[in-house]
This record gives sequence, structure tokens and C-alpha cells, in this order.
Amino acid sequence: MTTLDRRRSLGGLALGLAFALAGPVRALASGSTARVGHLRITILDTMVAGNSGLDGEWGFAALVEADGRRLLYDTGASPDMVLHNLRRLRIDLSDVEDVILSHDHADHTSGLLTLRREFSRTNPKALGRCHVATGIFAAREEGDGRPDRNMADLKPAYEALGGTFVVHDAPTELLPGVWFTGPVPRNHNERNWSPGSYLSGPSGRIADTVPEDAALVIDSSDGIVVLTGCGHAGVMNICEQAHAILGPGPIAGVVGGLHLFLNNRASIEATGARLKALGVRRILAAHCTGFEPTWILRQALDATAADVAVATVGSQWISGVGLQTGLLARLGSNP
Repeated sequence: MTTLDRRRSLGGLALGLAFALAGPVRALASGSTARVGHLRITILDTMVAGNSGLDGEWGFAALVEADGRRLLYDTGASPDMVLHNLRRLRIDLSDVEDVILSHDHADHTSGLLTLRREFSRTNPKALGRCHVATGIFAAREEGDGRPDRNMADLKPAYEALGGTFVVHDAPTELLPGVWFTGPVPRNHNERNWSPGSYLSGPSGRIADTVPEDAALVIDSSDGIVVLTGCGHAGVMNICEQAHAILGPGPIAGVVGGLHLFLNNRASIEATGARLKALGVRRILAAHCTGFEPTWILRQALDATAADVAVATVGSQWISGVGLQTGLLARLGSNP
């Protein structure tokens, strides 16, 4: 076991103990002094292409760069889409050893094997360690009773390529100042998932609320930054978990999918009001958030297009700068 592995394991154990003993949401606050000085998050896969040469799809992936260290978060819906966009963006992941899968849905996991094969040619360790939350390998089935074998098939295939899954049941610091939430407590009744899927077990099947849905929480020089895949746990719950991990403080921004496209206006307005109360200043809304919900959130936060925008492939969150969006998500300069 390496020093980093020991640190991860002990960090997760300590936080799990704190949660068990303390109970209230802020009791998990880590007390860690690690803070990311320079943070860049680049969207590699989402619905909107943004600029010529890049392609979009119903999926998500993002590259996190924290003080020179890098993590890949999710891997897209198609086996080759993220790789295609990486080539267009001239981004090489051969030095990235850690990948995170936010949850068990194919639109976030389908590029894992392709990316592992591609970049392990240069570095055998590239994308060789995959972090997931407890419950991601649970047996699932579709509404008609057919088994959903997404992760059941992906796990042995990834391991055959030399990859290792690391399962987290509590918040864990993956890099200094960069935390993986593990399963998120659902204190608010946010229904941010699509109906029709089920968890199967000995006592029958129950609705699949995606209990393993997990996010990244980053203690940056701008404030707390939250990165979500679909936000099935609910963005309010995720932001509260960010405070539970890092302690109270401004949430500089939320990046990623929020799964609001099925929600009505009243629900989205309530979400926006809660995010405003939590101090959220910026949102780069990707994937399953929806265009109209993004506009409603912008109004709720009394924000401008510079601070709440639709994410496009290649768009970025940059510490000290803010949001950098593609052509289709910003105003031009022509009269």
C-alpha cells in the first residue's frame, strides 16, 4: 500500500467515524488545511458542442486540474466521444491515473474502457484506478424486468485491462483539497432522477433513486466548487454535503449536470432560492440540467450570463477568472 493509498483509507475511515458519532450535517467538516490554489475544470462531454470541431451527446465527462494534478470525472455516453473531443482539444490523459464514475448510468461510464486502452499504451497506470461510491454495483433492472448490466459488465472488462475499482462509503480526499463525497445524505426531498429503473434484491424490487450518486467537492482559492455528473442526489443535498465536508463558507460555483430538465418551474425556483441561500454564485450547467431550468436558476440567483451559463464541450471553470463558455453559450460582438 502506497503512502497516498494509506492516506485515502485513513481519511475515509476518520470521516466515516465523525459522521457516525456526530450526526448533524456540518459534523463531517474535515479541518483539512489543504486548499487548491489554481483550479481548472474542462467539460469534455455534454449535449452542446459549443465550437466547431467538437461534438456533443447525451452524456458527461470533465477533466479536473488542481494545482497541476489531474483527475477525470465521468467518461461519456459513447465509447469514443470523449477521446474524440480530447484529440480536438489537444488534451493528453496519459499522466492521469485516477478516474471517478459519479454513478451507474451508461451516459457517464461508456468511455472508460476506450480511454483506459488508449492512454495505457503510453503509461500503464493511466486511468487505472477508478473511484466509485458504495452501491454502484447493486443489481438493477429495467421496468420490463430485463436486467440492467451496465456496471456488471463494465467491472470485469475494466479489471481485465488492469484497472482497479476503489469503493468509497464516506467522503475521501483524493487530492489535497479535492474530496469525493461518496453517497450523499438526502436531507431534502429532491426527486432528481428519471422513473422506470429499479434496484433488485431478495425482497423484490424498489425504485432506483441512484443512491450511489456522488460528486466532487473542491476547496479552492475562490471558495467551494462542486462538480456533479447528473446530480441525482439533488444539488441542494450535494451543496450541504460540501459544507459538511469542508465547513461553512461561500460556494463559489456548481459545475455539471443537475437533472432539472424534468422538474417544474416551482421546483426549480425553490432549488434556486436554496442555492442562493447557500451562497452559490456561479453555475456552469451541463448535461441533464436543461436550458430553461438554467435560465430559471440564473433569475433565482440574480445572476448574469457571465455567472450562470449552459456548459458546452470545451467550456471551463477557471479559478480567479470564472466561466469560459463556448460560442453557443455567450453573446457575440456583432452589431
